[in-house]
Amino acid sequence: MNLEQAALQYQPVPLKALKRMADEGLLTEPLDEKDQHALQLLSSIWSNEWYVARMNMSFKSDKRALMLAFPNFGKIERYILCSYLPKEHGPRYRVSVRDVANNLRTYFHIEYPEFKIKRIRQIAYNMLRSCRGESRRLYLSLTALERQSMEKQRSKSVK
Repeated sequence: MNLEQAALQYQPVPLKALKRMADEGLLTEPLDEKDQHALQLLSSIWSNEWYVARMNMSFKSDKRALMLAFPNFGKIERYILCSYLPKEHGPRYRVSVRDVANNLRTYFHIEYPEFKIKRIRQIAYNMLRSCRGESRRLYLSLTALERQSMEKQRSKSVK
């Protein structure tokens, strides 16, 4: 079985994830019997909301909110986005594209195109504008839900 067929059979595991697993050596192509069994397990786990919720609990609430609001963003894009979003209780300050590019070189050892940094910066600015952006409303509602669930968990643990 090839990866395209597996993506159709083992929903909700997307083809992009299967290709990455194959690139990282987690799967062989064509898929053998062990790989198919592993994908069947993975598919049943990812189809169950309870398991997905528990696995996502390992991430901090703000990271969970960003991953849900921007599912196509990877680690680097989320880092760039967070660089332009103000901290909840911290001072607001401006960050230049050059500073972000330097941080990416220093901490991630990659060269990231400045035009892509500017595109993500614009997304962050749009989120911060009160009059614009479905993504801002989505992000704010997700973070509010995360805070409510964390408060409920804290109040239950105190009792």
